[in-house]
Parts: sequence; C-alpha cells; structure tokens
Amino acid sequence: MPQFFLHSHGIDINRDVQSAYVGSQESSIMNVYLGKSAAGATWPPPWRLFQKDHPAEASQLKMIWETLPLINNSVMVRDDVPETVRTQVTKSLLELTQTPQGKTILAGMETARFHAADDASYGVVTDYIKRFEKEVRLVESK
Repeated sequence: MPQFFLHSHGIDINRDVQSAYVGSQESSIMNVYLGKSAAGATWPPPWRLFQKDHPAEASQLKMIWETLPLINNSVMVRDDVPETVRTQVTKSLLELTQTPQGKTILAGMETARFHAADDASYGVVTDYIKRFEKEVRLVESK
C-alpha cells in the first residue's frame, strides 16, 4: 500500500526509490530513526506501541502521510472444524465489545472490534492487488 501511495503521487517505485523489507514494523521505524532509511512504512498499532515504548525516539520522527484503509486481517477456519465450534468462535469474537473483559482483550490487541465477513468481503483486496499489479509491479508470491 505504501508503494501504491507513492506511485499514485508520481513516484516510480521501480526506479525512484529503493525498497528494503526489514522483517518487522518496529525494524522499519528503527531504520528511519537510525538514519538507515529516509522513510519507512508501518501501520497504526505498531507506531502507537513504538511511541508508547520509545517516546524519545518517536519524538524524533514524523508521520507524513497515511494510506487509505483496506480490509484488515481475517480469522479463518478449516472446513473440518465442526460448525458448532465455528459458530461459537464467531459469536465470541463479534461480542467482545459487549463486556468489560472483552473490551480489555480488544484494547490489548489495538483493535476496536471484529466485523463479520466472508470470502466476498475480501474481494476489495483482490481488486486492489489486480490494480497494483497492472499499474505498479507484480506482487511476488512464494
């Protein structure tokens, strides 16, 4: 998403920048802090955690832009998991906002709530990847 953002703002990410994949969100932040990278990409929960855990270092950095959001991670289940278990897990996750204990769990995850979704809900990701590959570069699959 950061590469597409740069592309959409006139930067050829295949020619104008050198991307480095450093292994973790905190490593991306630290590479900028240590001067090893001019800029880094992360997402909000790790950035907030870094600000909390390393306020002096975080104060030396500046967030300059944010990409538009895309549907987040999913909780998936195999076909051989009994329907009763799937239903109970889904119900439990969707109802976390309704109890103090559930709200504590969500706060620890830096997540406001879970949303019900299905395969079709992730069509926006498929569309995004197709557009990215058409306009920017192929996405490597391993």
